Amino acid sequence: MSFLKKLASQTAVYGLSSMLGRFINFLLVIPHTKLFHGVDTYGNMSTIFATLAFLNILLTYGMETTYFNFIRQENAPKKIFSISQKSIFITTFLFFGLCFLFVPQCAYLLGFPENEEYIYIILIFLVFDTISVLPFARLRFEEKPMKFAFIKMVNIIINVALNLYLLIDTPEFLMGYNQVSLVLLANAAASVCSFILLSPIAFDIKHPFDFSLYKKMLKYAWPLIFVGFAGIINETLDRILLNKLAVNGNYQTGIYSAFYRLSMVMTMFVQAYKFAAEPFFFKQTTGDSKNVYAVTMYWFTGVCAVIFLGCMLFDTWLAHLFIKNKEYFINPNGIAIVPILLLANLFLGIYYNLSIWYKLSNNTKMGAVIAAAGAVITIAGNIIFIPLYGFTACAWITLIVYFLMCVASYLLGNRYFKVPYRIINISFVILLSVGLWQMNLLLTNGLSENWKIICIKLVLLILLVLIIWVLQPKAKKA
Repeated sequence: MSFLKKLASQTAVYGLSSMLGRFINFLLVIPHTKLFHGVDTYGNMSTIFATLAFLNILLTYGMETTYFNFIRQENAPKKIFSISQKSIFITTFLFFGLCFLFVPQCAYLLGFPENEEYIYIILIFLVFDTISVLPFARLRFEEKPMKFAFIKMVNIIINVALNLYLLIDTPEFLMGYNQVSLVLLANAAASVCSFILLSPIAFDIKHPFDFSLYKKMLKYAWPLIFVGFAGIINETLDRILLNKLAVNGNYQTGIYSAFYRLSMVMTMFVQAYKFAAEPFFFKQTTGDSKNVYAVTMYWFTGVCAVIFLGCMLFDTWLAHLFIKNKEYFINPNGIAIVPILLLANLFLGIYYNLSIWYKLSNNTKMGAVIAAAGAVITIAGNIIFIPLYGFTACAWITLIVYFLMCVASYLLGNRYFKVPYRIINISFVILLSVGLWQMNLLLTNGLSENWKIICIKLVLLILLVLIIWVLQPKAKKA
């Protein structure tokens, strides 16, 4: 299974920087929840970043995946990069100019009409973040992990350092800005620094613009806009709707966002894997590629199951380690949503694996249909149930939607691009991880000795790893 070693090494190299960066960024939940003036402020910031996620999808409009796909088809990587990056440059600066002309209106739409400075800072962040997407993708394709990792880490270090500096020891000339503005400034500065380091790649666009090829690329890319939008709706719209529809919306959004961060361990692995897997899958050219996808899916699910069980065995300790403000624990439903969100992100990762069928078969329209259906369920479910159940509804709807998207993608994939996934093994591993978590609750209930509790938890975790190893599928030799 040499391909597994290759994918694992690429995940470690390309993904480690992203995973480590996200983890360092995740640690910001400690100063944010401790230093912000109340849960409401944290909720406001979370709402803004949820909105930014939508704008990121709009501004990149599927060009990253399109870049990987057309390199495979055209075998002209520099030409494809030049076309893609020129397109991103033009559309991004048109967006910047339009928003700059209507700052008051944008602030009103964002929900903060009294804070127009948010828009100016957000525009800086969005522009430089967007025009850096394809240079990062090119580094992944060209297998330049050290440069990729270095720039990612510079971004995170600057962001975290400025977050701490601006919140703890705010310079006098920034005293007029509120805490959310200071966090946005830190993110904008980090994005500018990343682009400066990427600029030699970003401006390597000397090839003439091929309009006929560009039309083909847009035909492939435009459904991915809906895939991206639907994905962001499923991932972040709940926080925006929660803010608007729930009783004490800002407070509930703050609680939900803080405990959502505890599921970021799963999200970090999924993101790291995605960084490595997307170019890896597009490069598969052997006749046995479908078996590669199947075996990879099993091991991906196995790792996610271990992450789920590990997080749930130590959930209370992790929660108190990272969330220092006791105000967040007043509502008992906060920590109760953590297992739901961990499973939701597990199924999101499975969906990423399954989605390879429509990307490789040039059937991105079908991918858009699946994602759009998920988005409709997300919107309807949140509108109906948030007023009744608050942020708990958001968590359950997220899990249900990702599960249904996995089922739909699997069934359609069997029709258009059949891959022999080990569904029984994968399902058993997921159910086993949930069962062992419940067993832990039974075995440790009433125990007061920490050493006994820790031993039980470690035995259950090791048991899961051993069963995953025993059930591993046999890979065919290429």
